Amino acid sequence: MKAIAGLSRVFVMVAVVLPMIFVGDQSSASAAELGELVEYQLTFPVDGEHHFRDWFWSRRSGGIHHAQDIMADKMLPVLAVADGTIRQVNWTGGSSPDPARCCTLVLKHDDGWESRYIHLNNDTPGTDDGAGWGIAEGIAPGVHVAAGTVIGWVGDSGNAEGTASHLHFELLDPTGVYVNPFHALAQAGGNWLGSGAGDPLFDGSRLLRVGDRGADVQRLQVVLNELGISPGAADGIFGPFTAAAVRGFQIDVGITADGLVGPATRAALDARYDPGTQQPDRILRLGDRGPDVTRLQELLGDAGHDPGPADGIFGTRTNAAVHSFQASARLTVDGLVGPITRSALGF
Repeated sequence: MKAIAGLSRVFVMVAVVLPMIFVGDQSSASAAELGELVEYQLTFPVDGEHHFRDWFWSRRSGGIHHAQDIMADKMLPVLAVADGTIRQVNWTGGSSPDPARCCTLVLKHDDGWESRYIHLNNDTPGTDDGAGWGIAEGIAPGVHVAAGTVIGWVGDSGNAEGTASHLHFELLDPTGVYVNPFHALAQAGGNWLGSGAGDPLFDGSRLLRVGDRGADVQRLQVVLNELGISPGAADGIFGPFTAAAVRGFQIDVGITADGLVGPATRAALDARYDPGTQQPDRILRLGDRGPDVTRLQELLGDAGHDPGPADGIFGTRTNAAVHSFQASARLTVDGLVGPITRSALGF
């Protein structure tokens, strides 16, 4: 496995200081507190260029994140972080994992700890078709693997459709408490805080404006889209739609609305953005995109109202499914998914 060394930038972060557990005999460690930083010896789970920050306490629509997102390209190998036995594939311990729930793995370590690998690839390579299988051949419940074994590949499955590809990594102690693996990942060679290749937008410095092209522009477009402000296609071209989206964001956060992405706008985007962030309070409607739309589609399907593929795009089939659900639940039938419809769906 490649270890990516060197830090290209340093962040000073002020946060609640949590105690750190130093795990020597890992199987006999006492129960941790939720979110405690642990010095757990592991193999880094992504083999290739990546970056991550400490996102353990980030807000998600279902609550606090309780995991680390390791940003990496699709199809990079995902490795078992420890010796252990596969406990679940796609959240089932049975012999026939549901392909519709692709793609997740749960590994029970030989020392009693547990790691979870979520948003594994579900696409045919080079596409976003949802027709792939991101779990390595032979990996199934009951199979024992050694640390460093390839168990799958990075992707954007589940409610990460429409976001940048990444591995959502969770670590639980032997009592089932979610601990913060940030330091453990960093000590295992992780490219933390944007070292190495880094993030083309947040680690970049050029002033972005209409007419610019490049990876930093494309990343800007992805971030704006995930924040619910559509810049049009994420094509890496800073055109009028992207400029309008930037101005909309600037107005929203109360900074100069000039359509330019300089240090102030980068900092504001950075403060608002977490990969996979879903905006729990926004009203969803026809034309919206994002991981919260994917979750809506999954819940509509579970409720028996077919929205079509859970692709994160609020199109006509999703709109029809919302109308159908609202009628069946005796709600106002307007196709808008606000607090009342969200509550009825358990969203």
